[in-house]
Amino acid sequence: MGYLSCRTQSSVATSRSISSYSPTRSHRRKPKESQTHRAAETTGDADTDEAAASGDGGIEGVAVAVPCSHLRIRHFSYRELESATQNFSDAALLGRGSHGAVYKAVLRSGRLVAVKRPSSRPIPLPSSEVENEIQILSGIQNPRLVNLLGFTPPGGKKDRLLVVEFMPNGTLYDLLHSCDRLPGWTRRLRLALQTAKALSALHSSSPPIIHRDVKSANVLLDDRFNARLGDFGLALRNDGIENGAAGFPSSVRSTPPAGTLGYLDPGYITPENLSTKTDVFSFGILLLEIISGRKAIDVSHSPPSVVEWALPLLKKGKVLPIFDPRIAPPRDPVARRQIALLAASCVKSSRERRPAMEEVVEQLKILSRTVPARAWTVSNPCSVVDTERAMMKLVPGSPKVGEDITNSSSSSSFRPPPIDLPPLWMVKPLRNGRRVGGRTVAVRISIDDDH
Repeated sequence: MGYLSCRTQSSVATSRSISSYSPTRSHRRKPKESQTHRAAETTGDADTDEAAASGDGGIEGVAVAVPCSHLRIRHFSYRELESATQNFSDAALLGRGSHGAVYKAVLRSGRLVAVKRPSSRPIPLPSSEVENEIQILSGIQNPRLVNLLGFTPPGGKKDRLLVVEFMPNGTLYDLLHSCDRLPGWTRRLRLALQTAKALSALHSSSPPIIHRDVKSANVLLDDRFNARLGDFGLALRNDGIENGAAGFPSSVRSTPPAGTLGYLDPGYITPENLSTKTDVFSFGILLLEIISGRKAIDVSHSPPSVVEWALPLLKKGKVLPIFDPRIAPPRDPVARRQIALLAASCVKSSRERRPAMEEVVEQLKILSRTVPARAWTVSNPCSVVDTERAMMKLVPGSPKVGEDITNSSSSSSFRPPPIDLPPLWMVKPLRNGRRVGGRTVAVRISIDDDH
């Protein structure tokens, strides 16, 4: 469900994973964790370094969905959640979607959570979808996902309710399209990387999980403005082979294609077409949305589809026009091209030619190191302060935000402070890198006539 607005308390999850709330955490573990962290800093641990580059904690370097056998998934009574949401009052309503509503709730312990309630319609939400979401979220935990906290037991005349983590800072959709102060490229790449890690964790779980509804409205922001992927109502678990739906249970193989218009893989027209590359296509649309600032489908533009607009420009070698004109583009032309081509590779019409999410994560880790760091406020994602842009406004003759620096008449007099960044090939070798002249370089992504 795409819920929520840019208001501080308008989303569906919390700021931390379930384990961070465990009341049984021992104080004896803290020194050990600190020693491990210090050891990683002194030894230059690769995962820790990559996580730091993306602005995350050390756990972020591991993009794996962990089985939740140790999680305390609670059984809530319907009456308890009814009381926690003030009888599902409008004041507690966070948002509505096609499958139901989400409410802010305060448990007896004082903890804030979000309660998902199926919609009250003449044709109610099939119980199988509710059971499916419970089954999937009960089996995984990851700091990049909106984790399940509990649910009401089956049976009775009441709807089953899901309790998930509460996120106070809205959605990526709101951040891109509803906020007055737009995120800069460091923040955008960080959120893209975190979302990619969420999908990589799902796809690398055993068996793989396919989300089927990746979109900016389902990317939620916690209290540190980190991205969390939510809404698993359409998610499916593959118990067999990767390519195709032959490995799915018979009930899943009969499940018709589903998703959101604008993000849905055009090749996913029958259940047999479903694979993890279906999510890769949706992520490619999301990445184009992050880059361009345009919605996946926007009838005020022609063509309305962001992918149908962006790909012809890229095939003509016009990279700069696809970047959000409301802010200055990344200064490194190589980084600009690599970001755009990465998005294009994800939306190839042939799913076999799309990269796996693990490869996308590696590419985004490299690209995140090529963009200068920025400082952000932490009170509201819409009041983010981009210090580099602020500095540019103070420099006489500096280009305006959104102005093409390369063609600006003011660019001759404006010289931004130099930032000592290594070339892209020096940052970190890719797994699919190759040796050229004694050094490891990333294999270039190219656009062909595949679309």
